[in-house]
Amino acid sequence: MSREIIAHALEPFFTTKESGKGTGLGLSQVYGFVKQSSGHIKLYSEIGLGTTVKLYLPRSSSEPMPERVPDRSSSILPGNGEMVLLVEDDAQVREFSASALAHLGYRVLEAPESSTALKILAEHSEIALLLTDVGLPDLTGHQLAEEARCRVRGSR
Repeated sequence: MSREIIAHALEPFFTTKESGKGTGLGLSQVYGFVKQSSGHIKLYSEIGLGTTVKLYLPRSSSEPMPERVPDRSSSILPGNGEMVLLVEDDAQVREFSASALAHLGYRVLEAPESSTALKILAEHSEIALLLTDVGLPDLTGHQLAEEARCRVRGSR
């Protein structure tokens, strides 16, 4: 990475990818976790040779806590057949997310981009939730949500 890219690499939504090819959330999420843990992160990069990310986390002096198996029955709220519109341009991520939502009891409609999502929204007034990727090839997820909100308000 160049010095200019390194200077921005940990910023939320920074990406060197073209629109619709990724949002750049990965390193900023790692950065957030490290900072919340009172740690430090350092990027080392040489163009043509590669990049190394070093995480420095504080050492704990306390005894390890006994391992507990979480009680998942109270932490996951199953759906009751509510309809979710899932908008994701990556087919594998969309397939996985739709499967997880269906497993939790939701009915899922899928769209690979905003234009298809808007058509589906116009055809299905029973949609209870719009779950969208941020970086889509046509509108951003935020723009899609705003447009959906306007259309729902206009139809009432």
